[in-house]
Formats: sequence, C-alpha cells, structure tokens
Amino acid sequence: MVSRLAVFLVLGLGCLSISSGQPVAKRMAAVDTMSPHAFPVAIYRNIKAQDLNRLLVDSFSESNFSLLAARKDAEGATAFEFAYPLDKSGKPGKVIFEFKVDGTVVNNTCMNCFLRWGGIRNERDLANLPWMAQYDLKSRLYPDIDRAYASIKNKSGIYLDPQHGFDYKNMWSGEHNRSPYDNSYVKVILPDLKRELVRAFTDSGFTLLRDSNLAADAPESVLAFAFPVDSGKPEGVVYAIRLASQFDADGLCYPCEARPEYDPYQPLPPAGLSAMPGRLTLASRFEAALSSAYNQSSAATQRYLRPGTQFIRPPKSAPPGSARPPPLPVVVT
Repeated sequence: MVSRLAVFLVLGLGCLSISSGQPVAKRMAAVDTMSPHAFPVAIYRNIKAQDLNRLLVDSFSESNFSLLAARKDAEGATAFEFAYPLDKSGKPGKVIFEFKVDGTVVNNTCMNCFLRWGGIRNERDLANLPWMAQYDLKSRLYPDIDRAYASIKNKSGIYLDPQHGFDYKNMWSGEHNRSPYDNSYVKVILPDLKRELVRAFTDSGFTLLRDSNLAADAPESVLAFAFPVDSGKPEGVVYAIRLASQFDADGLCYPCEARPEYDPYQPLPPAGLSAMPGRLTLASRFEAALSSAYNQSSAATQRYLRPGTQFIRPPKSAPPGSARPPPLPVVVT
C-alpha cells in the first residue's frame, strides 16, 4: 500500500553511499511525504456534517493544533487548516497542516463523507530548520498527530463504514536519524569524535589515509581509511566515514552525523602469484576488521549518541572486489 499519511516534512539529503549489491537506499527523511488528500482515512455515514466537522476540529485542538480555517473549496469539499507550534518554547513559527472532507451530503447528513489524508503546506520552509529543531519537531508532531486520529476514531466509530474501517497507522515509532545508517552525536567536540572513530578503525587494522577537513567546526568532512589487500603493500580497500555537522553556541556537535561510504566494487590492485593466498582470505579479514571497528566505535561513542537513538551498524555488503552488477534496465512507460 502507498506510504501512510502525508503529514510529514521533507528533511532528507542525498543517498546512502554504501553499496551491497542491492539497490542503493535513499536517505530517509526525518519526516516522510506523500501526495496529500488522495486516500481516505475513513468513510462516514449517517452523521450530521456539522457534527463531523466539530468532531474533527475538537480532536486536533485537543492535540495542540489550532484551527486557522474551515472552508469550502471550488470542488465543494470542506478544507480544514490547522497550525502547530514550530517551537515548544513559544518562538514564532508554525506548521500548517491541512486536510479535506468531501463526499455526498443530503439534508446536512453524510451519506458518504470521506476524511482524506492530510499534508504539510509549508514543508519546504520546515526543511530549512536546524537538524536538532527538526528532530524536536518530529518528536512532538508525530505523537500529537497520532493522538488526534486516535481521538477521531474513538469519537466517530459508530458512523464508520465497517468495510473500510479507520485506515490509519501510527506515525511515531521512536527516534530515527535522517538516514537509516547514520549515527547522530551531540555534546562532544568534533575533533574528539573523530579521534575516537580513527582509533577504532586503526586499532582494527585500517590505515587512516586522510581527514578531508581538520577544522573543529567543519560542516562536512571525510575520514578515509584503507584496509590492506596484500601483505607489505600500501594499497588497500578504501572505506570512509563522512561527517555532516552542526554545532551549538559552545561549539559542540548539535548534531554531528557519521555515515559510512564504501564501494565493494572498487577495483583492487593486481595480484601476483604470491598474493593469491591473501586474496582468498580478504573477504573474511575485511569483515572481521570492520566488525571490530564498529564494536570499538560503539563502545567509545555510545555516550554521545543523540538521546533516544541507538548505535547503528551498516548492513553487510558484497565482498571487496566483487564484480559490479549490471545497471538496472530502464523502465519505459
């Protein structure tokens, strides 16, 4: 089924740069989106239109939304528009959430009234918020949306079309980072965070190639490592950690987010006869070293993880030096 409720903000960036022989995972937005108003959450019968409208307004008002407008649009649907506080401390700014109710009304009574999916009207503006503000907003917005729809369901159950039911799935499932394989850190200075990550990887057999930006307030930087392919030779499998960072007034990560970048299809140095035994064990040695690096990274950085999140390990990838799969065929419609 199409992804639920378009009540979300678009906050994602780019694509996950780790390849595993499967389609590349797109960076997951902190809040997802879909086309609003297309699918009904519920179908109502034998309820007065004004009673349904009042029920909807009351349910959202009880969940920290404020009604801005309820008016008929050009197609005869009732369009509801609510405001939600952008900042819990009361700073200016608001989320504009809207949805519609349409259908057949006879003598002010619903014969078939459709409560449509909602949507955020000003999502582009919200995408410009600092990441921690986005996380805070999501942690309030999702539960309040869930509460509003739970209230609507409880108050309107006797008027629901029993075959359709109430087609809503809770949006809040706990804290999630902007990407499924990011680790998000706060209250640590970026150089200290990097030092812990570098130590975890070098102690596990990797060699640090470079830190692309040594500044303590670098908004973007890459820690590039190499894992030795052949004994005694500098060339190796390149594995990187990309850090995207924002900072608080004290210069601490708020947050700094670490994401793996690895291409298992990267070409390996040519192997002579003497190197063949090492190549046969490369995949197992690389996986063991990577597992050790993430074990040490977890132990060293757990205390800095953004509250409510857990340390994330990337999925297992194809072995180093694997043949690159052919491109997917273009689908012609």
